Amino acid sequence: MRRGDLPKVCSSRPRGLACVLAALSLSLSPASGAASEPGLRHPNPGQPNPGQPNPGQPNPGQPGGHKEQVLALYQVARQLLDAGRVAEACAVLEQGRTLDPTAINLLLRLGECLARAGRTAGAWNVFSEAAAIAKSAGDPRAARAAALAAALEPRLSRMAIEPPAAGAAPGLEIRRDGVLILPAQWGQALPVDPGTHTVEARAPGRRRWSTARAVPPDGARVVIDVPPLEQEPPPRAFSAAPPGPRRQAPPVLASAGRGDGGDTGARAQRMIALATGGAGLVGLGLGALFGAEAIARRDASNRGHCDARSRCDAAGVALREDAQSAGTASTIAFSAGSAALLAAGLLLWTAPPRAAASPARRATAAAAAGPGAFSLVVGGSY
Repeated sequence: MRRGDLPKVCSSRPRGLACVLAALSLSLSPASGAASEPGLRHPNPGQPNPGQPNPGQPNPGQPGGHKEQVLALYQVARQLLDAGRVAEACAVLEQGRTLDPTAINLLLRLGECLARAGRTAGAWNVFSEAAAIAKSAGDPRAARAAALAAALEPRLSRMAIEPPAAGAAPGLEIRRDGVLILPAQWGQALPVDPGTHTVEARAPGRRRWSTARAVPPDGARVVIDVPPLEQEPPPRAFSAAPPGPRRQAPPVLASAGRGDGGDTGARAQRMIALATGGAGLVGLGLGALFGAEAIARRDASNRGHCDARSRCDAAGVALREDAQSAGTASTIAFSAGSAALLAAGLLLWTAPPRAAASPARRATAAAAAGPGAFSLVVGGSY
């Protein structure tokens, strides 16, 4: 961050006064970053520490490389706290903590901010963390951080999550506000911030369970018992039908006059077959009739109208033409009748068999043809 640049948190309009003050203080601070943040140890100007980056050129890869940004955020948070904007100040200090998690004064100020916001568990954790960091570095501020944590401990609200008494399901996971609670922490009264917290339990093959519980402030104790998780039901598509009385099929009512037990489809097919067969017989009869007519006309032309070389007079020519037309009609009628009879046979062959109790059915057809006459008789029993 260059000198004079506003920190990221200063992009919000309501924070204008504090951000301006922070930017002015940042622009007036020396390049070495020496200022009122004791948690950031800076070498003296003009005497760089061997093996460390030049104070005038901070290394962004190290916590000290963000010293100017952390200092600016610290000053912004102080102005916000003075203005009573506690939640915004805590957010600014959290941002500074991500840049340099070892800045002792920033951690102490963050703990105070969280305590003012009522987040006692968060404040206690920050004070304890600051005490541990300061103690490992031999910093005398470790005693102050530890004292602040000890003073806050009686006010901590705690929540204990008890697993199922009958034994936990294999693979059981318990989460509080989405954070996994380790099995070693089950049953322990852990510090939590006052407010509503959600506890969730899940395991493979079991129904998920969750509950929300409000935790009062000032040392309240809340215990949440996780019940045994129910088994997941099998998929609906594979579930067996529940046992029950066996239902009987509705009775089939026989229709009067139906000798085949109501098999209307088979009956209709047979009727169509009979009609088609009748049409075929008609075609054969017509073919025979036209054939006989053609023969008669041919014979008439040979009697005095045409010679052996088929040389005919006018009457013979007319008789020969009539004979040819009758022959063509006979061929067509025979072909159509044969096709109809074949179709009728196929329909009868593919019709469903009759019921055993059905009365016998018969169909008869007779055709007769002669010179100038044709008759067809179709009959049957049902």
